[in-house]
Amino acid sequence: MRSTPLKSLSHIPSSYQTAYECWQAESAAARSTTRDRYLNTIKSLAEFLKSKPVTEICRKDISDFAVHLIETGNSPVTSKQKVGILKTIFNSAINKELLEKNPTDYFKLPYKRPYKPRVGFTIDDLDAIFRSPIYTQGYLPLGGGRIACFWLPLLALFTGARLEELAQLRVSDIKIAKDLGHYLAISDLGNPTAHLKNEHSRRNIPLHPVLIACGFLRHVKERQSGYLFPDLKLNPRGKRSGYFSNWFSVYLRKKVGITDTRKVFHSFRHTFKDLCRTAGIEEAVHDALTGHTSAAVSRQYGNDQFPLAPLFKAIEQFEVSGLDLSHLFEEDAPKLIKTQDIKIISAFYGIAVGFTSNQKQPTLIALVKDQATGINLQTNEISFGEVPNAKAILLNAWVEIHREELMMNWQTGSRSGEFFSIDPLR
Repeated sequence: MRSTPLKSLSHIPSSYQTAYECWQAESAAARSTTRDRYLNTIKSLAEFLKSKPVTEICRKDISDFAVHLIETGNSPVTSKQKVGILKTIFNSAINKELLEKNPTDYFKLPYKRPYKPRVGFTIDDLDAIFRSPIYTQGYLPLGGGRIACFWLPLLALFTGARLEELAQLRVSDIKIAKDLGHYLAISDLGNPTAHLKNEHSRRNIPLHPVLIACGFLRHVKERQSGYLFPDLKLNPRGKRSGYFSNWFSVYLRKKVGITDTRKVFHSFRHTFKDLCRTAGIEEAVHDALTGHTSAAVSRQYGNDQFPLAPLFKAIEQFEVSGLDLSHLFEEDAPKLIKTQDIKIISAFYGIAVGFTSNQKQPTLIALVKDQATGINLQTNEISFGEVPNAKAILLNAWVEIHREELMMNWQTGSRSGEFFSIDPLR
């Protein structure tokens, strides 16, 4: 029994009808909507080719038909999908020996989508984004994935990662390297639902101090397990970022006021690359950070095997000059600390300690291999960074011995900007 009545095929030339029936015989379980779509596509081809016999159709006919579809209002994607339907029908016809070869083989759409370049954000753009309601009024709508709409733009700016890579992050993807610090492990290994663009996308990205100052590690700790952004829902294509991407574009235009349609979420990635070049970061290194293919990198190792030390050094160099995000910092987080801003008051066993003049809390800065860690002298808690275990015992003992002196030093220096030295052995 035929699943489609013969009267539906009455206006199709016999050779097209036979080709369709070949496919129909192989696809008896196909839904009625699928059958209708295939039937309409073969009808359209017959009309366009003026009933030219199926056995005489060539690749140029298919190419001309695809262009015709676009010129009559179909998108390039839809046009390509319809050629795919024809390919399936003609393969069935070959199986039934109606055709010897498939005219859609090696088909390439001869129509190029108009090029619409994406551009990076300016400092004014970034300032507008990070002073918009999300960051000043606690506006965390469900459409934006709640807390995701706060973190995703910040992460994109300071990691250069693609939106889907960030949207699918799990707590277990935030790792720590001994003597270096925390980093994001971008990977699909062990996660069958993860989507990566290609094999070069697997990589490690150190966390920028700005993200730590804004409380990202606290968010990770609070989540404990699972996805970092659980309110992001999968779209029909299985992407966690699909709905968010659409929401962000509307937010950018209507709430932020950035109307240039070339500027989208992906512009954060362009901005990151531009700022890497401005900072003088080597191409091989920023390619490894962003998951781009680099001949220099590929010759030695994949991006996920790139040495961590130069990546951490690069992120330390990376800065968005002119952008003030201090309103997003946690209360006890320091302003961004550069080594040259720390006034060293003592040094012992590979540890240098000092203060900066802009700390609101009595925070001692400890430097180990140029990695800064903040210790609140009142609570004795680490407010940012991390000290290697081997050094932590020495540092804690030294702080305990000199606590009163350190507090006095901070109180005096925070007013005058001058801090006095402390003999480490005293």
